Amino acid sequence: ILVGLSFSTGEGLAWYVPVGHSDGKQLPTEYVMDQLRPLFQNTDILKSGHNLNFDLSVLMNYGIKVEGLHCDTMLSAHLLGKKGIGLKNLAFDVLRQEMTPISELIGTGKGKTTMDCLPIERVLDYACADADFTGRLAKIFVDELKNRELWGIFSMVEMPLISILVSMQLSGITLDKDILQTMDRELTQKIGNLETEIYLGVGHTFKINSPQQLSTVLFQELGLPKTKRTKTGYSTDANSLEFLRGHHPIIESILGYRQLAKLKSTYVDALPGLVHESTGRIHTRYNQAGSATGRISSNDPNLQNIPVRTEIGREVRKAFVSRGIGGQPWYFVSADYSQIELRVLAHLSKDTGLVAAFQKQEDIHSSTASMMFDIPLDEVGYDERRIAKILNFGVIYGLSAFGISQQTEFGPDEGRKFIDTYFSKYPRIQEYIDSTKDSARNLGYVETMLGRRRYIPEVNGSNAIIRNAGERMAINMPIQGTAADIVKLAMLRVHRAIEKQKLRSKMLLQVHDELIFEVPKDELEAMSRLLLEEMPRALDTHNPLIVPLEVDIKTGLNWGDMRLNIFSNG
Repeated sequence: ILVGLSFSTGEGLAWYVPVGHSDGKQLPTEYVMDQLRPLFQNTDILKSGHNLNFDLSVLMNYGIKVEGLHCDTMLSAHLLGKKGIGLKNLAFDVLRQEMTPISELIGTGKGKTTMDCLPIERVLDYACADADFTGRLAKIFVDELKNRELWGIFSMVEMPLISILVSMQLSGITLDKDILQTMDRELTQKIGNLETEIYLGVGHTFKINSPQQLSTVLFQELGLPKTKRTKTGYSTDANSLEFLRGHHPIIESILGYRQLAKLKSTYVDALPGLVHESTGRIHTRYNQAGSATGRISSNDPNLQNIPVRTEIGREVRKAFVSRGIGGQPWYFVSADYSQIELRVLAHLSKDTGLVAAFQKQEDIHSSTASMMFDIPLDEVGYDERRIAKILNFGVIYGLSAFGISQQTEFGPDEGRKFIDTYFSKYPRIQEYIDSTKDSARNLGYVETMLGRRRYIPEVNGSNAIIRNAGERMAINMPIQGTAADIVKLAMLRVHRAIEKQKLRSKMLLQVHDELIFEVPKDELEAMSRLLLEEMPRALDTHNPLIVPLEVDIKTGLNWGDMRLNIFSNG
């Protein structure tokens, strides 16, 4: 329920318009919206706000599409590297003004009330302060963004993206509850079978979800190798169990149990309750300020974390189905960038071997294996390609010799040899890594191709563990951050193209390097060609990569069962 709206047009000057309080003199909501609609939709009147995604979502529910967006103080604070990006934190840190906590108005615990139950007079100052301080912060942040040469990415990428994300959130996606009910029964049985296996392996029952009881079973009763020490015993977290894999059959059962139980509680049990009553669809929320690399995150629910490589994860995705409108079937169309981070690495490192492989459109992992093992490309086998793939992606995330040994059958010494061989074949990658770490130490930050920065004070830390972690962040951020920027640019290009061609297709989801659309059958060809035209050109108006960006197009009636699109090849 909309309780009121607050505005500020200058420092110390603000108004509050009450519309939804349970008591007091106020104006009807529809009347207020009719009066404000011309102001909100006027592109010449610039608007700023804090977390505009929320404000725009509320106004869209009243048929108002806000134009003339100027500055979101939450997004600008995030881009500037501020630690606390909540309005109250920023007001105190930047303006030295202490704002009234919401708890002082609505209380806490059992005595907590809602804003609409408060007298208008009590809400007035609180709401006006929100608008006033947001306006003051916007003025400061705009200048700071320009001074740090961040205004371009902020005004041309982050701000236009807000409206697109709001539209995606409001569109939502249809969930087939019957599919999840069937999955629930199957998962319950599988989890029960794994419980039985675990109890038989130990010889008695215990609480599998209790870290303390599990620690006692693994390290005292079964005498397995000790993991890191915790307050309640030895660690039984995911990394610790991976370390113990192979030492006892029970470990596989526990890992399987945890995976299934988490999927069941996080998705199979929870998703049906998140279907909106009036739309019949699930409406995730996107957060532009949830990642230091610039990636968009998803929550309530998080649809980006549904496993894609496991059979159960794919089954969960099958529960997300396309809708039919007006008797015509609609389809999902997925557009997924192929190996985008490795292509960015090729561009940033300028390594001739890596660049040549992408320019020849070779399978990059087979190409790497061919170079490393000195065998012809057509003789690369599964194992060689697998090792090359681990190394290709490991470089981006600072994989160590020990890390390779954890993912392969090789020991740390052999892992080190593989790393040495890799860098001997791709010497410019090693140069890129070294120069990036040096730059991070000198400047205190690294940046993407579009200028997005991440401040990393850890690279100059005295603690070796913290310093090494900072170096890994420094290596990864320009690559992953540039990939995230490319996806955002693609979203903007595709959105504009859909509007220009007056298509009914809708952008529904953004999942890592993939965009998912809901498309009527008669627009499948037009939409597929649009994506193949626009997405590889995402960087055209900025600084194109020296290797081509490639996009895989898939189509299906549900998210988990999609096939390569027949239009992909031309």
